[in-house]
Amino acid sequence: MKTSNIVKDCVSISTIDWNTFEISEDFSGHPLLSHIADDKQKEIDGRLENAFAVWKDEAQERFEKLKANEEELNRIFIDLYGLNDELTPEVADKNVSVRRADEERDIKSLLSYFVGLVFGRYSLDIPGLAYAGGDWSSDKYQSFVPNKDNLLLLNDDRYFDDERDIMNRFKSFLAVTFGDKHVQENMDYIARIIGKKADNSEQAIRKYFVDDFFKDHKKGYQKRPIYWEFSSGKQDGFKALMYLHRYDEGELAMIRTDYLYPLQSRYEERIERLEQWVQDESVAKTKKQLEKNLKHVTQQLKELKQYDPILRHVADERIKLDLDDGVLVNYDKLQDGSKILTKL
Repeated sequence: MKTSNIVKDCVSISTIDWNTFEISEDFSGHPLLSHIADDKQKEIDGRLENAFAVWKDEAQERFEKLKANEEELNRIFIDLYGLNDELTPEVADKNVSVRRADEERDIKSLLSYFVGLVFGRYSLDIPGLAYAGGDWSSDKYQSFVPNKDNLLLLNDDRYFDDERDIMNRFKSFLAVTFGDKHVQENMDYIARIIGKKADNSEQAIRKYFVDDFFKDHKKGYQKRPIYWEFSSGKQDGFKALMYLHRYDEGELAMIRTDYLYPLQSRYEERIERLEQWVQDESVAKTKKQLEKNLKHVTQQLKELKQYDPILRHVADERIKLDLDDGVLVNYDKLQDGSKILTKL
């Protein structure tokens, strides 16, 4: 009876641990947000770093409990079979099957959860999946409303002041979850943890989304991503995410008219300003940096213009996807041999 209870406890601990990760079918919400509305909120005090500390303690407690249980089971069976002279009950930390908290991994997983909220896959108001195909219900989203379009631009600088800009959305998310007055402090903490070099925290987080998010997403989902990345090339002239389960055959045409062309206009405006600033600047160091920025945006504009006819070709096909076919088949189908998406 004692053995049975210990085993049940081990199963329960392992299940709770597994369900804190997004790839679990029973994932209900991100663990760093699990106490934002309960009695531990005072301990967290609107600070993401404090929320991680609470989560770290919880994960460590589970780890130690499972380890103690496994060692107790070892003792029981070692005594039962008279193996005291041959075996010891101790379990090495590396062999304990639940995970401890990991600051970088867990902060990056929060960024992934945020992307899911932007697309409506998750909601801050209900546990688990809010949308994975079928009929869309806006009633599920009150605290944080998903983007109207199934697209999230990944620009390496700020070109829009609305939901098209990923950092606008991210700051809104932080304000809703941890409070307005802690947004900058929490962004500073995130930027420090993810370790991207940039002039400020906002640029560091933006850089992570542009450079690394899709790579991490592919890895986490074993190269079966649910968020797909459009990419015009190495200059990141056009880069954006979409959610597979919200795709329809008019998606690419919408991207061209509502995102690609407006971004092209923003690039042209930025180039015009940079050209004027370069002309007016007298400090050599500043002028050199402006010239570098001008060259970069010019290359981005060129790449975007080259990407447009490729995207238009696929958009004209009005390709339909069937979720039952799986990610790889659908990914190849939408690529249509044209390389509009980042390679898997």
